[in-house]
Amino acid sequence: MAEHGHVEQGQAEEHGSSIADHLEYWTYKFDETNPFMQIHVDTMIVTATIAMMLVGFALWLRGKIIEGAPTGAQNFVESVVDFINTTVNDNFPVHNPIVAPLAFTIFVFILLCNTIDILPAYLIGNIAHALGAPAFRPVPTNDLNLPAAMGVSVFILVLYYEFKLKPVHFMKELVMEPFTSLVPIYLKPIVMPINLILKLVEEIAKPLSLSFRLFGNMFAGEVIFLLIASLLLVGSFEELMTVGGMISEVMGILVGLAWSFFHMFIGLLQAFIFMILTVVYLSIAHQPVEH
Repeated sequence: MAEHGHVEQGQAEEHGSSIADHLEYWTYKFDETNPFMQIHVDTMIVTATIAMMLVGFALWLRGKIIEGAPTGAQNFVESVVDFINTTVNDNFPVHNPIVAPLAFTIFVFILLCNTIDILPAYLIGNIAHALGAPAFRPVPTNDLNLPAAMGVSVFILVLYYEFKLKPVHFMKELVMEPFTSLVPIYLKPIVMPINLILKLVEEIAKPLSLSFRLFGNMFAGEVIFLLIASLLLVGSFEELMTVGGMISEVMGILVGLAWSFFHMFIGLLQAFIFMILTVVYLSIAHQPVEH
């Protein structure tokens, strides 16, 4: 029995350091029986921290702005703002004062969230666990809840402008496209519900594509980081002192660094894609009706 208990304890310790354990969220459940009545505390903490850092940096930079040729942080931020403005002007047909600030906020916020993934794979999770957290995932874009919430927010904004700027045309599109104009008048009542279903699928695909693209890329990157750490990095000082352990550690560090640089590029690319698609969707909502 003692031997069996020792085996179970060893299996529990091994399971506690597995990749699956490091993919668990710090979850607070309002209702144990309802999976929708819960929040991921780690995602809330990290996103709130990043948001406060952005606001604090903006307030600090406002007090440092100087006239003339900018330098330092002001020069960097102005370069990013010019890039965002150029992108919006190239893809947006009319003037809307909130689109460029929205694009800038989305790009910077997602980029900062994604950049956390360059930290050592198990570092923040182990620190949080040592401080008493049952689990901790530091990259909020790896949590589908955040990309989905951002995608739905963009979707609601697009619907708002569709109904505000061209309500009749939008409602007509819902029931008349793509088939109603191609069929005889006596078949139109039959085809209209089909058009409505197809149009709703098309509209719902917008937030789904935004959220799942960002989540899928960042989640896959995190899993690969954990695989590299689990397969190539040694787990003890004794293993490190062997020839095989040293070779494995060096390979793990080199492969990890290479993946880190590649994943930084992926994080930058995903932030840009989310931003540009938001601008494009809003641009479609603002396009004038052709008569």
